[in-house]
Amino acid sequence: MNRRKILGALIALAVSFVYLQAGIPEVWARGNVPQFDGWVQDDAGLLSSEEEEALERECARVSELHRTGVYIVTTPDFGGGDIKNWQRQIFAEYSLGADCSDSGIMLAVSMAERDWGLVGFGAAQEAFTTYGRERMGEKFLDDLSDGEFYDAFEKYVSMSEEFLTEAEKGTPYTEDHPYGEGWRIPLIIGVSFLLSFLVSLAVVLSWKKSMNTRVRRDGAMEYLREGSFHLHDRSDRFLYHTVTRSKRETEDHSGSGGGMSSDHSGTSGKF
Repeated sequence: MNRRKILGALIALAVSFVYLQAGIPEVWARGNVPQFDGWVQDDAGLLSSEEEEALERECARVSELHRTGVYIVTTPDFGGGDIKNWQRQIFAEYSLGADCSDSGIMLAVSMAERDWGLVGFGAAQEAFTTYGRERMGEKFLDDLSDGEFYDAFEKYVSMSEEFLTEAEKGTPYTEDHPYGEGWRIPLIIGVSFLLSFLVSLAVVLSWKKSMNTRVRRDGAMEYLREGSFHLHDRSDRFLYHTVTRSKRETEDHSGSGGGMSSDHSGTSGKF
């Protein structure tokens, strides 16, 4: 019996040594390995069953439409190191993207140290450039920080479809073709309307002023007939004294840190 225990311990040590030598995170050696059975793998339990099902359907729709796998994975602890490498290992280990010519995009969230990673695979890297991944991160990072995980994942899937659609047109989002600049057209229209309104208002007021023949008098004395009133004494008395104080604005040096780290196909950070 003791020999069996010793043999089992030696085997476990050998397996752990192999994992570590291969660069596999220690958490894998402890058995905390994701078991993919769809597009969304919520091992950290961040979603309700209804939310997970809704995201699963949307990921499946976008993946089938654009022939690019769109994945979401959460874990209590990915084991340390670089979460992007962990994602690449998962993608290869479970042959994700096999139905999409090995093309895919994956958002991963690890709760232990509040890590997130966004990695593109295969042809999807053309759609999800370094600029694009960092722009996406900026969009869903606030929701991750606030614990609004469903909202963050929903934005990620929606943006993934937009990025894939734009790449299929031959115009992927880059610094020269920035994402989320569509607000400029409504702004230009709004400013043009406001300027037209102000010009029209100025013209109308000018017409109205030219039609007014009344003459303004600055003092009551100007309304009296000359020689009908004599003023012997005049003085000024100030009945009220008003002091206005304004608070001096101070520069706020506080702020949140974090930042993002990117390589050839992935971007990661803290939330």
